[in-house]
Amino acid sequence: MSPESYHFGTRLAVRCDYYAFPRTGSHYLWACLTGLLDLVFYPNEFVDNPEARQRAEELNPHAYYALRLREDGVPYQPVYVNAAPQGVHGVPAPAAGDWPVIVLIRDPHPTIYSWYYTATERWGAQVPDRVAWMRDAYQQYQTFYDAALAVVARNPARTCLIRFEDLKVDPAVLRRLTAFLGVQPKLSPEFVHWWTDFERMTKPGARTFYRGGSNEKWQGDAGWVADLRQAAPGDFSRFGYPSAR
Repeated sequence: MSPESYHFGTRLAVRCDYYAFPRTGSHYLWACLTGLLDLVFYPNEFVDNPEARQRAEELNPHAYYALRLREDGVPYQPVYVNAAPQGVHGVPAPAAGDWPVIVLIRDPHPTIYSWYYTATERWGAQVPDRVAWMRDAYQQYQTFYDAALAVVARNPARTCLIRFEDLKVDPAVLRRLTAFLGVQPKLSPEFVHWWTDFERMTKPGARTFYRGGSNEKWQGDAGWVADLRQAAPGDFSRFGYPSAR
């Protein structure tokens, strides 16, 4: 058994690579995948560690129980999504390989905002110069998605680009994803989309990892907006998103 030929019994798992910049909604998408697919995993150090396991304490266990169910008559179809084809998140930049690719993208402004507060409030990062940190973070985002969208452009038939904003509002995104993988969803995309609503998936109270999934919160943080103006991160229209106002 190896990541290149992952069999379960006599079945060869469908395989694809996955790229997403930090805080673009990977854990939300992964909850959706849990409901849609018979996910199988090759052991790796990126998910088998205490910090990763602790995140589950912020989730509603009943929600994941429901997502692991299946509808009558749906065959078992193992799917191996390699979430670390070049290390966690594929950072510093995605690259085309031998497998189909899923790319998740989100508006850079809530992405960087969420990354900063997760780093400082959950992981205790010390940031003496927030403006400089912003400039570096936005540059990393641009490097990552310039590479990711180049992979999409080179072979669009073997790539599936998912926008976080579309994923949150439209279950058709999930149906498109299962069609891309060539498998029958084990639960209906409409049910999975409804069940993975953020408030339904998380436990009430303070959370430091599953923060809220809001694309607007950063705009109400006056200090952040002032620092962002100084950082002047540039134009993001090539990714389908506006520059900061």
